[in-house]
Amino acid sequence: MTQQPQGYTLSEPPAEPSAQTGCSACLSLVVARQNARSRGDYSGVSDLNVKLRRHQREAH
Repeated sequence: MTQQPQGYTLSEPPAEPSAQTGCSACLSLVVARQNARSRGDYSGVSDLNVKLRRHQREAH
């Protein structure tokens, strides 16, 4: 007999952040994320999303 997992809710991941217009730091992180994705480095993509969100929280 199998049991259904309890206490877990699955949801869509949050949308990826985008660069703020005119911010070179945002643009740099977005380009680095695109490069990571093109290499198949999805861990790097995730790390860059975190860095971009942190940057936007602190700088904008």
